[in-house]
Amino acid sequence: MKKILTLGAALMLPALVQADTIGFEVGASVWNQNYEGAVQSGPNSLDVEQTLGLEDKTNNSFYILIEHPIPLIPNVMLAKTEMDIEETATIEGEFVFDGIIYPANADITTNSDLSHTDLTLYYELLDNWVNFDVGITVRQFDEGITLTGETIVGTETATEEFDDTLPMLYVAAKFDLPLTGLYAGGDLNALAFDGDSLIDYKVNIGYETSYGLGAEIGFRSFDLDYEDSGDERADVTIDGGYASIFYHF
Repeated sequence: MKKILTLGAALMLPALVQADTIGFEVGASVWNQNYEGAVQSGPNSLDVEQTLGLEDKTNNSFYILIEHPIPLIPNVMLAKTEMDIEETATIEGEFVFDGIIYPANADITTNSDLSHTDLTLYYELLDNWVNFDVGITVRQFDEGITLTGETIVGTETATEEFDDTLPMLYVAAKFDLPLTGLYAGGDLNALAFDGDSLIDYKVNIGYETSYGLGAEIGFRSFDLDYEDSGDERADVTIDGGYASIFYHF
């Protein structure tokens, strides 16, 4: 993705709820990622599932967060999500991708890597049986999509880069069921600018023991829709169920 999306944002929060003491939380998830949609870098639109063979893969994610009682200074969360998949498929018709012509019936190996690192700065607006956070996430993507296959001049690799740093709105809510340790909630990271958008959300239910150890199950959806330079496009949804464990201390 060659066009850098920029977003200026400022949070004017007259009343902030901060933690009484310094708190830490670490967690890890496994996410079953199902792929659908299409990518394009040239005249041909390629279905990621039916044409390129990207169906599903289980990947991991990790996070650590720090909350503190200092007014006006935001809390911090750092997260890493793995979103890589590689498949080989035979493409029936001739197509062009990133200026490279691949002949009909070519075996194409697709490597899609939308892995990213998030730095989130957020404030707690509510902190009781209802928890509500608002902030900004800075998301760094590392790779993109590559197609490798035989052409008339030998093996060639075409690339659609996606290595931008994007600012995104962050919103999270959690509803505790008092005296049980059970909760339900969700979070959203979102960016929409100049016709492009990235919407990443989770909904979940979980349980946290009195010792801070907990588990969570839910559904996560990552939806990317962008167009760049006229013939470079991506409209891809990656979603599926996930399960997490965490420790809050």
